[in-house]
Amino acid sequence: MNNPLIHDQKQMLHAALSGFDGARQRLLAASQPGAAPPHVFAPLTETLWWTVSADDSFEELTDTRVITYWRSRADYRQARNADESGRVLAGLRYARDRCGHQLALIALEDGLRLPFALPNATGQAFRWRPSAQLPQPRSNSRRAQAERMRPGYDTWLAGRPAAMTVESAANWFAHAASEAGI
Repeated sequence: MNNPLIHDQKQMLHAALSGFDGARQRLLAASQPGAAPPHVFAPLTETLWWTVSADDSFEELTDTRVITYWRSRADYRQARNADESGRVLAGLRYARDRCGHQLALIALEDGLRLPFALPNATGQAFRWRPSAQLPQPRSNSRRAQAERMRPGYDTWLAGRPAAMTVESAANWFAHAASEAGI
């Protein structure tokens, strides 16, 4: 049996992935047609926080050589950013920061248009808003960091259904966990 007083990085990655999955399910349940965007905000923001936590954990476990599949944090990031599902993580970090630091209403309900995820029987989807419509950080250091992350958001999230990009992150995490033997 594991000693609960010892910090086990792999267990904490499992906890982050479990938190992400639970938040993702709550987001999908909340983002029903006609749902008020503020009602969707809490599970969306929770999903984004767990997303970044899980991604950070993969990076940290690679850096500390608990995971040896990737040689370094840079290798992990390169593999993630080259992967069709993983590349959304850069944009999700930007989204998390806007929700967490500026309380930005980052996704709004929109009519059916491409791209969309099936099944979509209602013709509605919560889509990521354009970054130009979001509040920006007030401090210079946070503003500089946001500007570095903004292209990932604009490229991989803006205008797309939130559920679709969150599912991409879930696919990346499943792939990364499998490759790393987690």
